[in-house]
Amino acid sequence: MREFFHAIKRDSVLVSANADFKTTKPSYGFLTQHRLNAVLPVLPSRPHLLSDHIFSNKARPIQHPDSFEITLEMMKHDRASSPTAMETDIPEPYQKIIKFTHCDVLRNGKIIKDETLWVRGGKIVDPAALFYGAEHGPDEVIDFKGKKTLIAPGFLDLQINGFFGYDFADIPNIETSLEVVSKGLLKYGVTSFCPTLVSSPAEVYHGVLPKIAARKGKKSGHAEVLGAHIEGPFLSSQKKGAHDVDVLRSAPNGYADFIDCYGPTLEEPDSAIAIITVAPELEGLHACIKELKQRSKIVVSLGHTKSNYKDAEAAVAAGASMITHLFNAMEPFHHRDPGPVGLIGSSLQNCPVDKPFYGIITDGVHADPSSVRIAYVAHPEGCVLVTDAISAAGVDGEIFTLGTMTVRRKSEVEVVIDGTETIAGSVVTMPTCIKNLVRFTGCTLAQAINAATLHAAKCIGLEHRKGTLMPGTDADFVILDGFDEKDPSVFNIASVYVNGEKVEF
Repeated sequence: MREFFHAIKRDSVLVSANADFKTTKPSYGFLTQHRLNAVLPVLPSRPHLLSDHIFSNKARPIQHPDSFEITLEMMKHDRASSPTAMETDIPEPYQKIIKFTHCDVLRNGKIIKDETLWVRGGKIVDPAALFYGAEHGPDEVIDFKGKKTLIAPGFLDLQINGFFGYDFADIPNIETSLEVVSKGLLKYGVTSFCPTLVSSPAEVYHGVLPKIAARKGKKSGHAEVLGAHIEGPFLSSQKKGAHDVDVLRSAPNGYADFIDCYGPTLEEPDSAIAIITVAPELEGLHACIKELKQRSKIVVSLGHTKSNYKDAEAAVAAGASMITHLFNAMEPFHHRDPGPVGLIGSSLQNCPVDKPFYGIITDGVHADPSSVRIAYVAHPEGCVLVTDAISAAGVDGEIFTLGTMTVRRKSEVEVVIDGTETIAGSVVTMPTCIKNLVRFTGCTLAQAINAATLHAAKCIGLEHRKGTLMPGTDADFVILDGFDEKDPSVFNIASVYVNGEKVEF
């Protein structure tokens, strides 16, 4: 109850309701800007509840010059007849309350033992606010007593090119791709993701981005589309990786070239784009980064780049805040010029961020375990697990597409451009990435999950909705069990909830 009152705004006024105590049970409420926010009953079974916990052991209301008596009749009207007019909220439809109990909860990056988690209306809720506001207990109790269980935020994947045979750059099938992938990812615990487009002609972006914008947001029984990750085409031809060199470009005309390439969705208030990966050393890119950040909340990430350390640092000063698949498609770390990799070990001066976040693919192919360990030790809070999965993930077969490129499955864990040995995305899943981070670095399971939840949410500015399981955030979470005391990386996804509802997969 103490926590509930700490949450009341400072300008709230305590007012007495039904003060005669004769025809109705006594209660008190908090008035903020003339709106009654909560009515708190004096429970017959515990008559001392209010005096013990609200009034500091003084059985009387707090005296305030703006407080006044509210009667039951006054509360029935939209505008109360009182010294100060009071507005009452229209009752909302009843929403089911679910209580998860006797479980560990990964909340805001830390495991809380033997905790309870309350869900209502697609959100994580504060039980004190429920009880004293709604005066209602849980409609359903899910009890894990006697079974080791961890409830963690749903995983976020900020770089995923496709899955289950679908490629997000395939314009005619983009709606089907988003539908199939957003539903299929749930079995891997991914409840939110950024569909990623590799370097493509402008017409691809003009065709795909409006459709991603239309699909952006929550949908029952599906992982949420957070917005697109546009990887290119402003990338270095010398670090093209699996990107089509024929569509790569620079920006000699500055920001106008961005508009020409991506189309009007770039500047829409709720843009279809969440992240753009660029090579900052290209002509016009520093100016583009700066103007883009002034105009939008789109995250700028550095990748597929030949930039040296100074170029990369200047890009961060201009507004870049992320590095795309660290170690891959960039200059390797060198003791005289550490390149973009050096950013994660620096305390940057005169930059919006001290250190950028970095996406990293822990499939054991894109980066050696020792490299992953070095990066994690240098900047653990910036580590963001991504799969960089392509259409070959989740299905059998040998030949697939990635944008305009044909790719071939080389092994169970590796995909390359057909006819070459160049790595082309991955076929790894997010649970495997989490387990491998534990194995590669020695971090705890909770720390590894943070890299797929809390860090990812912070990276794109969504920690107020995702990745924490704090009251008010989205009720997207996974229930994990099957732990092994001898191997801290082992876990099983028992069930997944999206928007407070259990999903079937």
